[in-house]
Amino acid sequence: MGLPFDHAIRNLGRRPGRTTLTALSSAMVAALLVATTAFVRGLSGTFAGASDPHTALLLSKVAERDVVRSTTAAGLASLVKASVPGVEVASDEIHMGTSIVVPGFEGERAGFVRGVTPNAYEVHRALTLSEGALPGPGEVIVGRLVARQLGVPESAVAPGETLVLEGAEQRIVGRFVAPGTTLEAEIWTPLDPLRGLAQRGDSSVVFVRLADDTARKRLRLFCDRRLDLELEPVRSAEYYGELVAYFVPIQRMAWMLAALIGVAALLGGANAAAASVQDRIKELAALRAIGFGTRALATSLLIEALVVAAAGAVLGLLLARVALEGGAVRLAMSAFELRVDPVAVLVGFGGTLVLAVAAVVPAAWRLARLPIAAALSED
Repeated sequence: MGLPFDHAIRNLGRRPGRTTLTALSSAMVAALLVATTAFVRGLSGTFAGASDPHTALLLSKVAERDVVRSTTAAGLASLVKASVPGVEVASDEIHMGTSIVVPGFEGERAGFVRGVTPNAYEVHRALTLSEGALPGPGEVIVGRLVARQLGVPESAVAPGETLVLEGAEQRIVGRFVAPGTTLEAEIWTPLDPLRGLAQRGDSSVVFVRLADDTARKRLRLFCDRRLDLELEPVRSAEYYGELVAYFVPIQRMAWMLAALIGVAALLGGANAAAASVQDRIKELAALRAIGFGTRALATSLLIEALVVAAAGAVLGLLLARVALEGGAVRLAMSAFELRVDPVAVLVGFGGTLVLAVAAVVPAAWRLARLPIAAALSED
């Protein structure tokens, strides 16, 4: 025989202070789990989204696969396109981290600048110009997350505004989007003018778009034969996969922090459930004496815990949505966006309910071992 569902609901109103605090604790746990999931998925998804199975990078062998430290000969893209059948388009690029001055704001800000040729827009097909025009000499276009990466308002990097790059004023002529990639935190400008500003005659990397796997093998053969160029071909997916692996310790630390707070919430919930049993010890013993089994009483406790946890989790999800949706995390010279997607919601809501169930177990165990006669005689 089971207890009515509304019996558990009525019990929640008997001690509103305890119920409210437990619900707020559940809200905190749910919001934290959502934030952690959004952070981890945003970080890994941004680098993974930048990879393209049809592209490869040509880096300097001595750069240890660091695109900023890499140097390649100027004009290498034209040589690769002419020498390797199956290369659809090749793009010479300069990748550099530099200090950027935003007029009207004090101090220099770290930013990531990419010098490109028109071929870059054919290689990086995730990029879409959303506003303005492509840049010419003395001009730049900015990614959607550049303002948040630089820590300035969106209006400061709107088309028509200026940035000071390598001591030269550059006019912003456009804005681009590249959802789910690192490109959105970058500033793009024509390659040759950037070479002059940076006082370098080389490039950082050559991005190539390949027709098929045969072209990839031919590209590797080209690099093996041209020892004088000291090139290392790297698949785009492999390169960005290594970047994801580099940030795995940060992701683990985020999950460890969430786990510690979850354990604290679990212990608090277990204490609240135990206190609830202790406060109602005579009532529970009387219910057992008139025929309600341990399973029915434990189910009633579980319903109480799940209702409070679910209410708190919904509140936590709403708070996380308001606080996180559309936000961005600055990471060195890059940035990535936080999104409260279905996976984050599932982790936050489901994790909170799992903790609620676990918190009830000690109280249910005590209830199962409860001596009825002794409980009825307690003061």
